Amino acid sequence: MNEVKWLGEENILGQDIWRKKYKYNDETFKEWLERISNGDLSLKEAIINKEFIFAGRILANRGLHKLGRKITYSNCYVLTPPEDNLESIFETAKKLARTFSYGGGCGIDISNLRPRGSVVNNSAMETTGSVSFMDLYNLTTEIIGQNGRRGALMLSLSIDHPDIQDFIGVKGDLSKVQKANISIRMTDEFMEKVKKDELFTLKFEVLDTDQIVQIVKKEVRAKKLFKELARQNWNYAEPGMLFWDRISNWNLLSEDENFEFAGTNPCAEEPLPAGGSCLLGSLILPSFLNETKDEFDFDRLKKAVRIGVKSLNNVLDEGLPLHPLKEQRESVADWRQIGLGILGLGDLLIQLDLRYGSPESIEFCDTLSKIIIIEALKESALLAKESGTYPNFNLEATLKSPFLIENSNEEVIELIKKDGLRNSQLLTIAPTGSIGTMLQMSTGIEPNFAFSYTRKTESLHGEDVFYEVVSPIAKEYMEEYDIESIDDLPEFFITAQNLDPIERLKMQAIWQNRIDASISSTVNLINKTTIEEVENIYLKAWELGLKGVTVYRSGCAREGILTLKNEEEEETTELSRGELKSIVEDTIYYPKNLRIGCGKLKVMIGYSPSENMIQDLYVIRSGSGGCEKNIQAVAIFMSGMLRLGGNLFMLEKSIEGISGCPAFARGNAIGKKLSKGDTCPLAILNTLKEFETEMGLKNFEKAQAFIKQKEEKFNESIDEIHIHKAICPDCGELLEISGGCYSCRACGYSKCD
Repeated sequence: MNEVKWLGEENILGQDIWRKKYKYNDETFKEWLERISNGDLSLKEAIINKEFIFAGRILANRGLHKLGRKITYSNCYVLTPPEDNLESIFETAKKLARTFSYGGGCGIDISNLRPRGSVVNNSAMETTGSVSFMDLYNLTTEIIGQNGRRGALMLSLSIDHPDIQDFIGVKGDLSKVQKANISIRMTDEFMEKVKKDELFTLKFEVLDTDQIVQIVKKEVRAKKLFKELARQNWNYAEPGMLFWDRISNWNLLSEDENFEFAGTNPCAEEPLPAGGSCLLGSLILPSFLNETKDEFDFDRLKKAVRIGVKSLNNVLDEGLPLHPLKEQRESVADWRQIGLGILGLGDLLIQLDLRYGSPESIEFCDTLSKIIIIEALKESALLAKESGTYPNFNLEATLKSPFLIENSNEEVIELIKKDGLRNSQLLTIAPTGSIGTMLQMSTGIEPNFAFSYTRKTESLHGEDVFYEVVSPIAKEYMEEYDIESIDDLPEFFITAQNLDPIERLKMQAIWQNRIDASISSTVNLINKTTIEEVENIYLKAWELGLKGVTVYRSGCAREGILTLKNEEEEETTELSRGELKSIVEDTIYYPKNLRIGCGKLKVMIGYSPSENMIQDLYVIRSGSGGCEKNIQAVAIFMSGMLRLGGNLFMLEKSIEGISGCPAFARGNAIGKKLSKGDTCPLAILNTLKEFETEMGLKNFEKAQAFIKQKEEKFNESIDEIHIHKAICPDCGELLEISGGCYSCRACGYSKCD
């Protein structure tokens, strides 16, 4: 067995990710497997069979301490929240830098810091507020590198803090706090007041030597504040929502008075105490289908859960000395949180012919998740019998936990009564972006982001050549059922873009009911989503019992910062006559499907966000039919005219005398649903005009106004909802967005904010 056989011969990107991210120096696959499993045969088998896999930190770093490397196995931490004094604020920055240097991300809650304008006993007389210190932690994150990448940071603030309005708006300035995710700790009290449209009190007590010296207090209209929150998310994809009462009340420690969460990790799937860490691994769900892929093997799943819980505990013990800070070593030893999750849910549901978000899929996932939590609890109890409970275990408080009562059976309760638990936290669902890309499957709890993407390669003539790559699950189905186009896949091949957001929330809610930690979650929204719809998504998420959620509306203002390059702005100059304009580097190619008289086409429209205009276009035949070479020539001429400084008005004038195509006439006569137009050039032009309208481009308004006067109202419209997407800074292809993480299926790039 080697990496090629393990990942698949055609999975070149997966092999590349393994070699660049997880392989250490010149080690072979066999040596890597031995290192990350520490010789555990059952764990080796589970990894080879793709039933269980550790998160990236463990895959890359386990065992390297034997070579003198100081690298943590934990993906992330929550630091002790800074106290309301300068010494503590800067001490936290020091801890942050130290943790980043060991390879861990961090979460910091700044709710203890006094609000802007409060009194201070120094020369300033009053403080600049909690939000001002976000820049300190942001700068620390920017400075400290981690093997070519920066650290990941989460900053959070309570909804009742008087600085909350400043906090909500901080990401509106695209030059500030761009190295951190930000989230708000929402309360049930606030959400109830939003529903009732009542006043909500923002309050902070300023202390000096434990004496209250000032009370900062003001009232705001809850619904108005909530709308501003939704507006910021609509436009900037932040701040995320942390439903703090649900986080505090739905876990194994909810009734333990000696425990409290201090914050969450950067992707928000792990609420943790001060000093707590994330130690992550995932069950690879599609691997538990039988050979005919029509039945799920729950017995094999149970075995894998036990292996996962045991293996994460072994890694926890082995990695205890490797945590950067004393508070982290102590917290991890005292509470022993682990995070067993899932990977490939979207693919699994497709293979079972279940549409993601349908009642049937939710019912299946409820059964699946209940089995996982029960087996995890049983294994933790059996490990406690062998090695003892976690030091802070409180039997009486644990047995009162509503989460435990809901998610156990008589056998589990008896085991806990007898032997206790080895871990205070067991299940979480992380983004799994790099791992999912390596294994060529959907990530975490998310539906598939897309079933095809465009790759670019350079031909012998130095020109960029684009070609479509179809995901393995779609390709396999299309080959089996002789399907030529992705557009013709059945309805259970659903993507993040065409999934009803409320169905997405319901899926997360059913898993959250069985997950004692939390779930990294991003609801991907089309560009036309309204602010009111974002409000409804967050309100519904709270009502359904989610612990946290973020939204990402494609085409929002934040997309600009994902692909910014440190280049000086160049002055624009007019084109000389006959001079072709160069295609701008940030040009994104958006696919548009056309149905013509004799087949199907895909028009790739090259749009530049920086210039806010169409740069280029080319055509790919999708399936059979179509005068392929002639159509490609038409697209080249159209693209050339645009690059010579022309516009759509000029394009229309140049083709308006062309008579109708017989294939279009025949297709319309027999009732085919064709794209608007009676020739291929006109159908392409109409698609370009629709694109401009959707993008709200300003450059060609006069030309568009003229064109619109001549257009007839559509009798039938093609469902061509334009979806803006973020692009990869390494290869320029489309990024998948999940839980604050960005990953590229084309080149393997990944980052978590």
